[in-house]
Amino acid sequence: MPGRFTSGHLDPPVTQGSFTTEHTVTAGDTSAVGPVYYARLIDWQGHCRERAGIAGAPLFSSDITGDYAVLTQSCHCEYIKEISYGDLIAIRLTIVWVRMHLMKAEFRYHHINIPGEPGGELVARGEQTWASTLLVDGHYEPCPWPHDIASCAAELGADMNRAQIQDPPNYLEARLQR
Repeated sequence: MPGRFTSGHLDPPVTQGSFTTEHTVTAGDTSAVGPVYYARLIDWQGHCRERAGIAGAPLFSSDITGDYAVLTQSCHCEYIKEISYGDLIAIRLTIVWVRMHLMKAEFRYHHINIPGEPGGELVARGEQTWASTLLVDGHYEPCPWPHDIASCAAELGADMNRAQIQDPPNYLEARLQR
């Protein structure tokens, strides 16, 4: 499943202001003794973030090879319960806030029994902080968020009170003007 917004954007509401992607645990996700490798949870955060970007910020996502980048500044994950081979896990992303050029995301991992199940048992949680950056003279510098990413963050529940948002609102137009 590519993922879905649950605030009415792609699928009917389940949990207001989140993006969900689901993953069935495979043997490659687990250690020889059975539980999921801790590092796989971090990988799933990245997959969820990318899928949310593809669904919610298509203009930005169509130009990932340009000078603009969303860089991960920090990452955290707390393993609460064991996850095993064959488990179906819903990874739910919400954006807590956007401050200047930084954005904080929270991830909740729920063991579910059927695809699309809204609840589930919480088995892990994590967070990441991302920075909006632009490549200038060979290094990345902070810059305002492209409008489509800011809109996606707002849809995912973000407090946008202190966000720097790029003007003009279309990132691709701004690149062409340089």
